[in-house]
Amino acid sequence: MFSGISECFWINLTGFQLIWWLSVLLGNSAAPVVLLLLALHIAFHSQPVGEIRVLLVCAILGFTVDALLTLGGVFVFNQGSPWPPVWLVLLWLGFAATLRQCLRFFSRRYLLSAAAGSVAGALTYWAAVKLGAADFGFAVVPSLMLLAVVWMALFPALMSLADRLGGDRVQV
Repeated sequence: MFSGISECFWINLTGFQLIWWLSVLLGNSAAPVVLLLLALHIAFHSQPVGEIRVLLVCAILGFTVDALLTLGGVFVFNQGSPWPPVWLVLLWLGFAATLRQCLRFFSRRYLLSAAAGSVAGALTYWAAVKLGAADFGFAVVPSLMLLAVVWMALFPALMSLADRLGGDRVQV
């Protein structure tokens, strides 16, 4: 009855926005609610097995990039650990849940996804820093420039992975 509802553009976008705001503003304490939202996304997806593959592989890639940036001093989290926090893993799972749904417009449009990723990716991190979720380890402009370059490659790579791993394209 509800199969595929998590693939609806507006439901998927709203779910990710909830995950983003909860994670950035509440950190690890948002984990139970974020996990519930992710579980609902899978439960109400028409292709749960393919979607789980996309979520896991894309989130691992994204989190690995963020972990390397954190270890390289680009991000500083206020937790006393050199590693990124748990909430960032959950945020990556939430972002991966948008790749075949509300971000599917960018599928196979690699130049457009590179351009959009470079701008939106960098600005999203800047917003999280401004909201106190993390700090940049370097000056703002070099940090944003580095993030723009990273996301210029990362977003098309994530879109390509989502296309390959997800099975049949989601059509909603």
